[in-house]
Amino acid sequence: MLEINGLTHSYGDGFTALDSLDLTVADGELLSIVGPSGCGKSTLLRCIAGLIRPTGGKLALNGKPIDGVPDDLAVVFQDYSRSLFPWLSVRDNVALPLRRRGGSRAARRAAAQEALESVGLPDAGKKYPWQLSGGMQQRVSIARALAYRPSLLLMDEPFGSVDAQTREDLEDLVLKVHRDEKMTILLVTHDIDESVYVGDRVVVLNRSPARVHADLPVGLPSERDQIETRGLPEFIRLRAEVGRLVRGGAKVPGATPAAGKGADTADAGPVAKVPAGKTGEDESAAKNEAAKDAETTAEQSASGEDTGTKDTGTKDTGAKDTGSVAKAAAKRIGKNAG
Repeated sequence: MLEINGLTHSYGDGFTALDSLDLTVADGELLSIVGPSGCGKSTLLRCIAGLIRPTGGKLALNGKPIDGVPDDLAVVFQDYSRSLFPWLSVRDNVALPLRRRGGSRAARRAAAQEALESVGLPDAGKKYPWQLSGGMQQRVSIARALAYRPSLLLMDEPFGSVDAQTREDLEDLVLKVHRDEKMTILLVTHDIDESVYVGDRVVVLNRSPARVHADLPVGLPSERDQIETRGLPEFIRLRAEVGRLVRGGAKVPGATPAAGKGADTADAGPVAKVPAGKTGEDESAAKNEAAKDAETTAEQSASGEDTGTKDTGTKDTGAKDTGSVAKAAAKRIGKNAG
């Protein structure tokens, strides 16, 4: 189990990336973390991995405080080309971290071969990383993590540098690994669809300094399919909910502004446990607001307000025509919103 309490990290220039962040990841859970770009997701991952020392708070893995890189943890980074050694064969790359645990060379190579087979690369062992495609290189990175048998696997936007088809294949590979190995996985991603498709839970971080903004359980079947699962009503609902939270376009039930801060910093408030459903009223209200805004814009356009045509002393029939069209559009929007 991973436990994070009051995690805070500020860089030397005074920028605070994490602020009193609390999070728990249960054994065998696949947790997706998503948030706005630059919100501190990667900083959080590096603190967990022991690559940087946080300026405040506590982290513990399986009851042991994290102080330096834990022995039973592995990381898969986004840039696979820099995480594999080009002068080592694929098999030796996978076996490399096993030296830390000792054992014979034959045993390490056997474990590496087994890991390569589990990611669909049974015949790649004698090749070199530069002879493989990007997607295959990332599979090698995942195989190296699997061979190490960590209690926690961290993945930092691992599919951001591959094409769409390869990305889907790798997402399914992670699900297979999670199912077969019962491994605890923490996946950091900027892809909203991916966070829902892969995760048992989706944690949404707010804008930096990051805190947990919302924690959503994913009620999808454990067996998932790229076509069928993405067409399920629950997937569509969750994707929309996560999207609204990430973009800050929805008021989250139960979320309140932090003490002493304005309404536009409400996402720094307490964690919102978001239940299923109850989004219809918000959508209806948003449509009504859109209709009112469009109507107001149409009236301003028709009267020449804020368009640069008011009080010019000349007749601008084009502006009037534009106002008429805008009024008609506003009426249509109003009817649709109703």
